[in-house]
Amino acid sequence: MSEKTWSELLAEHSDELAQLSRSDGEFLEAETALPPWVKHLMAMQIDALFNHPAGARWYGRRARELGASEAQVVEAIKLLRIFAGRPAMVTAAEGLRDG
Repeated sequence: MSEKTWSELLAEHSDELAQLSRSDGEFLEAETALPPWVKHLMAMQIDALFNHPAGARWYGRRARELGASEAQVVEAIKLLRIFAGRPAMVTAAEGLRDG
């Protein structure tokens, strides 16, 4: 039996937090002033800042699925290194991983 995901745990214990999480996801996927692929690149950078490689991987992959090129992901990582340093760059490199 697999362990519950964080979103499953929220849904089980807090309708309010689960709804907030769903709303966040809907915003990330919506066409707004920033296209979804840009928002996902930004989320990849933020997850890297907080040393969350699984999140950086997920957001980087999703950004590419939504139209970001590999070069754009690499540039987002370069910007992250300039402002956040080498450890964040290393974590953000997970955004280039396919799985």
